[in-house]
Amino acid sequence: MVIAILGWGSLIWNIGDLKIREESWNTDGPNFPIEFARISNGNRLTLVIRPDFDPVQTLYATSQFDTIQQARKNLQERENSPNIDSIGYIIFLSGESSIRRISDQLTNELNQWSLSKNYDAVIWTDLGPNFSDKSGTQFNIGNITSFLNSLSPADYQSAKEYILNTPAQIQTRFRNEIELFLNSRS
Repeated sequence: MVIAILGWGSLIWNIGDLKIREESWNTDGPNFPIEFARISNGNRLTLVIRPDFDPVQTLYATSQFDTIQQARKNLQERENSPNIDSIGYIIFLSGESSIRRISDQLTNELNQWSLSKNYDAVIWTDLGPNFSDKSGTQFNIGNITSFLNSLSPADYQSAKEYILNTPAQIQTRFRNEIELFLNSRS
């Protein structure tokens, strides 16, 4: 089985122990609605699937593993996630899948994308937004910049590094405004 791994955030510049065949990521991945809507470890504002947001073209690489279980486990370990269910997947031939968010939209997009690719399956990190829950505020640009402004210097630097290292093609609805804020504060 040939398995694609989708990426849009830190996987691209820091693969860690992720086992991929290529030396660089392919830039013509499927379109997912992605935004800086998750507060992750170290108070980094990270990219996740966010329903009803603008689709952006993801990147992808080929897993060195040939079973869905091994590939998902490898990505789970790279993401330091305690739960294998945080790794979404579709096996194209059988239609078997695990999709936690906007499953119909993602299934349609992935099936369409796979028509021009030679993959048997695809996996991705299927974490959702938690900004409102963790910050106690609505998810909007004003609250995003207030959150970033409230961080300790070390957490701010980590958050800034993540955002500025994000591949240029990942142009989310709020990215330009977040980067303007970060550059104005520097």
